[in-house]
Amino acid sequence: MDKRHPMSVRWTYPPDKQAGDAAFAPPDCIPELHQFGYQKHAEARKLPLHFHDRAYEFVYVERGTVTWEIAGLSYPTNAGQWFINYPGEPHKARFNHMEPSQIWWLIIEDPENNTSWLRLPPSERDWVIKGLKELPRLIRAVNRVREQLIRLQATLGTANASTSLFARHQLLDVLLGMFHPASTKTIEPDLKAAVTFTVKKMLENPDKRPTVAEMAEAVHLSESHFYKVFHEVYGQSPIAYLERLRMERACDLLLKDMSITDVALELGYKTSQHFTTVFKKQFGCSPSQWRSKLLPP
Repeated sequence: MDKRHPMSVRWTYPPDKQAGDAAFAPPDCIPELHQFGYQKHAEARKLPLHFHDRAYEFVYVERGTVTWEIAGLSYPTNAGQWFINYPGEPHKARFNHMEPSQIWWLIIEDPENNTSWLRLPPSERDWVIKGLKELPRLIRAVNRVREQLIRLQATLGTANASTSLFARHQLLDVLLGMFHPASTKTIEPDLKAAVTFTVKKMLENPDKRPTVAEMAEAVHLSESHFYKVFHEVYGQSPIAYLERLRMERACDLLLKDMSITDVALELGYKTSQHFTTVFKKQFGCSPSQWRSKLLPP
């Protein structure tokens, strides 16, 4: 566990100073894999602008939502999706802080710069190079992605004659899964419309805090069915997603120079202290600190 972030859990290969747990396999076991990691954190975590020279970065969001920024564009990545960052491409988390989430990431050498990449023959390496260049920014992960990542993590927790062999093939298995992503589940238009209607009503009344049961009843669905459809559409639970929308609305209001107290009341928080606590958990700083960074003095 990261002592500086008591609400976070981190594992990496190769080990880094922040990881509370780390792999046992030597770094040269699979040199194409610059870093493999897992992170679970309940509060915002700092992630400023950076890039990976001659390497791809793949981030799988297991829980929560993480918003990335590249060249001024935002890429909200929901649970169940991969985010792809290309070699040498500067990127960062929105507002330089990752939202509370649970993620896995892989930083992998660009096969175009290594003729012996994962020991593939030239024709197969060329096929992978072409496939990587054609990947979209966001990919829906295959259903077994967590199993794939845990298996690779377990392999890198060993150090024996077969570790390198298994690690290479398991890493390739993860990549090949991205080339054939899971198909998007078909949601009946009426069901999707019902869920989006709920979100629209919440945006009109951000100070209201309906329960999932109340939201489901408003659109004549069972609570379990509503929750399932909502998660499929938005990648988060109704409560988590709507809280995120409130925080985005809070940012808009703060930029209009509203007082912290007025923003809190507008969004239905009973006190400015409660609002500040929720905001800091989401963005890593207080509302006043956040505003001072963005507005000219």
